[in-house]
Amino acid sequence: MKKQFWIKFSVMCAIIVAILVLDLVTKYVFDVTLAGKTVTVIPYLFNFQLVHNYGAAWGILAGRQVFLLLLSVVFLAMFIFYYVKEKNKTWLLNISYGFLLSGCIGNMYDRLVFGYVRDFIQFDFWKSFPIFNFADCALVIGVVLFVVYLIIYFVKSKKVEKNDKK
Repeated sequence: MKKQFWIKFSVMCAIIVAILVLDLVTKYVFDVTLAGKTVTVIPYLFNFQLVHNYGAAWGILAGRQVFLLLLSVVFLAMFIFYYVKEKNKTWLLNISYGFLLSGCIGNMYDRLVFGYVRDFIQFDFWKSFPIFNFADCALVIGVVLFVVYLIIYFVKSKKVEKNDKK
């Protein structure tokens, strides 16, 4: 049982490190090379265009870096608290947490060091959609996986409740 936990935990840590490295390296590269430029990657699909985002998605809460940092810390604390509290650490939970934690840490790092988040991926066909980065992608994937985990968890809980009542 302990060995299985450490294997799952190690995979989660490997996901965190891999995504953080990908996120921070790409942010650095695009920050250095894209200043004021747009690079078309696949015409009419997506571009690389560097923006310094002083808010959240769509620039919401722009200029409220302290609040956004505190919000990130609160979410990190909630993630860690739930993870420690949860007895059934499934593969799905560990993988979703790997994505959630790396995305949160990647953007939190930018806010702490630069005062903004470096975004660079743009949908060419949907110009009003916010420009984003790999940390944002990790957060979205992590949330989707965590919702799937919760659905499975609650469905199983209901089945156990039903069987206990019989």
